[in-house]
Amino acid sequence: MDTVYAVARLIRSRSFAASALAVVSAIIIAIVSFNVKAVTLVDGDTSRVVLTLDNDPKRVAVNAGIFLDEGDKVVAASDMSVFSVNRAKDVQVTADGISTVVRMAGGTVADALETVGVELEEDDKINVKLTQEIDDGLDIKIDRISYQEYTVTETQKYDSIVDYTNTISYGRTLIKRAGVNGSKTVTYRKTIKNGKVVKNEVLKTVVNKKMVTEIKLVGMKLGSPISTAPYSIKLNAKGQPVSYKAKYSGRSTAYSSDRGYAGTRTASGRPAKVGVVAVNPKIIPYGSELYIVSADGSYVYGYAIAGDTGRALMNGHCVVDLFFKHYEECLRFGAKKLNVYVLK
Repeated sequence: MDTVYAVARLIRSRSFAASALAVVSAIIIAIVSFNVKAVTLVDGDTSRVVLTLDNDPKRVAVNAGIFLDEGDKVVAASDMSVFSVNRAKDVQVTADGISTVVRMAGGTVADALETVGVELEEDDKINVKLTQEIDDGLDIKIDRISYQEYTVTETQKYDSIVDYTNTISYGRTLIKRAGVNGSKTVTYRKTIKNGKVVKNEVLKTVVNKKMVTEIKLVGMKLGSPISTAPYSIKLNAKGQPVSYKAKYSGRSTAYSSDRGYAGTRTASGRPAKVGVVAVNPKIIPYGSELYIVSADGSYVYGYAIAGDTGRALMNGHCVVDLFFKHYEECLRFGAKKLNVYVLK
């Protein structure tokens, strides 16, 4: 009985309590020391070592005082010795007219598309490679591309070519061969980019009816002068004098003396004959040497002397009245618009 009391007194003693506490503490320290580990926390260009019992990288970083923003991730190395903070980056994805900004701590362009729910079709174009690692501020743009084929029947309007010839009068036009429109069936393909047509190309052309080119003849033959000059007069390609003092253009008429409508002598005293014409002497003095021709050179009266006049000329109803030998020639001439060149 005394022994029991002795043991009880021993347990209640301070020394025993201290010894027991020391033993328990030693056991706890041993357990903690066995499980605690040193972890290197890497955040950008900085790193530090912390002791932790926790295996959760995010909690370890937060407990170590590292601020984590939205989208940031803490990734552990395979041996759990290094915890790296991957800061989230802003990545913009534009597709179908909508731009979406997503924060990602890592990954590729393909991962970014998956995050925002954008799928690429076979013909779509993207401005970066799908395998490219994302970076802050990366702007991913997707162009939706589609194609549309269609077929139309088109009329091919005939071409026209001009041949100049000296076999017909100057300025006169004849059709040597009539033109015929052709027909063709054309298959086109539209390229549609983001809903808008950006290209329209021909894929195939089938000629249904061949086009025939029109051939047009244009006359270059100048008229022959009725009255010839006593000297050479230099003319241009249209039969107009190259050198002259004055030029008058207007209505021209004709007269003769074989029906008694005019005398055999002119107002200036010259004999009435081919090559002597009536004018307004206030504008074109008597004795002036003239060359009379149409603007296109198709009609040529030729060289003439201003030697007569008449009421129509003085009233300004015509510029010149041409003398012909026979009345029938006057009828054939009628009235024409001619150029009257004053040579001398």
